[in-house]
Amino acid sequence: MSGAVLASVTAEAVANVDLDGARRRQRPESGVRLRRARLEDKRSAGHLLREALTPELADAVFGLGVEGAATSYLERLFARAGTLWSYDLVTLAEVDGQVAGMVSHAPWTELARRYRATMWAYLRVYGPLRIFRLLPRLRLLIRASPPVPVDHWFIPYLAVFPKHRGNGVAKALLARVHRRADRKSSACSLYVLADNRAARQFYQQAGYVDGTWEESRQLYELAATRGRLRMDRYVSGGSRTPSNASLV
Repeated sequence: MSGAVLASVTAEAVANVDLDGARRRQRPESGVRLRRARLEDKRSAGHLLREALTPELADAVFGLGVEGAATSYLERLFARAGTLWSYDLVTLAEVDGQVAGMVSHAPWTELARRYRATMWAYLRVYGPLRIFRLLPRLRLLIRASPPVPVDHWFIPYLAVFPKHRGNGVAKALLARVHRRADRKSSACSLYVLADNRAARQFYQQAGYVDGTWEESRQLYELAATRGRLRMDRYVSGGSRTPSNASLV
C-alpha cells in the first residue's frame, strides 16, 4: 500500500462537502482572514471535518459511527504533525475571529512521503484491533482511487461550515492553494464524489476540468457513492493531457 495511494484514500473522506456557492446568490463574505493552521485549532478542525463527512464515508474510512467518538478521533489525527491529516498541511479561513473553513494541500510527492507516519498515527489513534477491521475497507477505497500525476499538487479536502458556504470562503481558500501551486508551475488535482454536481460546478468555475473517473459497485455498497471523479486545474500554458493520467 503506497503512500500516494493512501493519500487518495484520505482525499475521499471529505470530498462530499456540499459547495453550493454556485447556486446561491449571497453577498460575498468580507473580512475573510487566511492563516496557517496550528495545533490548538484541532477542536474546530475536528468538528468541521466531521460535519463534512457523510455517515457512510465516516464509517467507511474510519469505522466511526458515534458522533462524539468520530470528532475526537479526527481531532487527534489533525494534531499529529507529519501525516496526511495533520495541521501542518492546512490553511484556515476565519470570519470574525472564528474558523469558517479550511483546505489541506501539498505536492503529491510530499503526501507520499508521509505514508509511514500516517500509518503509525492511525495505529496509535485507533489501536490495532480497529485498524485490523478497517484494512479491508481501506483496500477497497484504494482500488477505487483514480491515479494522480506525481508532479501535481493535491487537495485532500476543502471544507466550509454551512453558515459560511456561498459567501466566498471556499473561493478564498482555493485561491491560496492555486497561488502556491502556480509559483511552482504545478497543476492541481482533487476528488469529488460522482453525484456532487454542486461541487463539480464550483470547481469548474475555478478552472478545473474532468479527469479520471472510477466507479465501483462495492464502493456504493460501502459508502453509498457510485464513485469518484478526479478533477485537474492546469497552469496557464501548461499541458492539459499529462502522460500518466487517462482523461475522459
